[in-house]
Amino acid sequence: MSTSTSINPFDVPIGQAINLPSVRQEDTAEDEKRKVHGTVYGGKGDKKHLGGFTEIDMQGISPAVWKHVVEKWTVQSVLDVGCGRGTSTSWFYTHGLRTQCVEGSHDAIEQSMLPDKSLIVEHDFSRGPWWPKDTFDAVWSVEFLEHVNVQFHYNYISTFRKAAILLVTSSRWGGWHHVEVHSDDWWIRKYEAYGFKYDDKLTQELKHIGAKEKANHTLFPPNDEEYNAQHVWTSMKVFINPTVAALPQHAHLFGEFGCFEAIGTSRECGTKAGRYSIENAEKETLLDPSFYPLNLTITQDEAWYDIVKANIKQKPKKWDVTTELLLREREKKNIDNYQLED
Repeated sequence: MSTSTSINPFDVPIGQAINLPSVRQEDTAEDEKRKVHGTVYGGKGDKKHLGGFTEIDMQGISPAVWKHVVEKWTVQSVLDVGCGRGTSTSWFYTHGLRTQCVEGSHDAIEQSMLPDKSLIVEHDFSRGPWWPKDTFDAVWSVEFLEHVNVQFHYNYISTFRKAAILLVTSSRWGGWHHVEVHSDDWWIRKYEAYGFKYDDKLTQELKHIGAKEKANHTLFPPNDEEYNAQHVWTSMKVFINPTVAALPQHAHLFGEFGCFEAIGTSRECGTKAGRYSIENAEKETLLDPSFYPLNLTITQDEAWYDIVKANIKQKPKKWDVTTELLLREREKKNIDNYQLED
């Protein structure tokens, strides 16, 4: 239960808020409307502002981006907001990150693939705010922002305030209950008004990685589709939450070796020094092990593949040749904007 009585939106909420599950309804007509252009959106029994998820959204899956933030930004914990069936949360879970999944759709939670169901929180942000007990290194929130009306922003911004880094995307087109479709400039201005600091360098870094992952035509083993995290390489936005990032428990973020090797090059303290560095490296204070990035393995990847494969039925989409060429041309134009390098 929360012990905070402040309504200052810049505060980091104290304790844990009580979650407010979605209110169920039986509406066959509403459920029928979830069939759009051959796609059946999840959310059966949910109110119309919930749901909108598919069996698996390949446009929001990017192991290359996830690995980068773990290995290069030293992220060790992730709060997945609007986690759907838990595809991304399952990656964080199998790769050793402390994680939690919050989702408003009861239907999505019933279909969740996350192995540890205790990590799932059902909360409808239209009913009120919710936040976790502990702070996290990062929030991952892909294709969530556009689903929540601006009058309810405070309810989930309170959640975001428990993370040091925000990794968010926003839809640029219509969809099931897409009620806040705006330009990146609008979102940046809005979130900076909420006290978060937009970081364009980090944003472009992740967009580049997501686009390169797509350009490599790497296949996703569970369904043999190509990775195509279009949500990431078109609309990812990275914000820093200074209030949480400044806390000692998040000092490991953006880890980088700090002992001098040469101009522009650092090395791990305590390791053999270079010709322009000090002679007695053994005198250097060693970095605490908790500041090192988590070790990621192929075995962890395979564990995630197994989870996803056991929870999906879909086969690779079969496009006619004309549609395929049009899509590839459109994606090539978008990808080229990020000036990919080998």
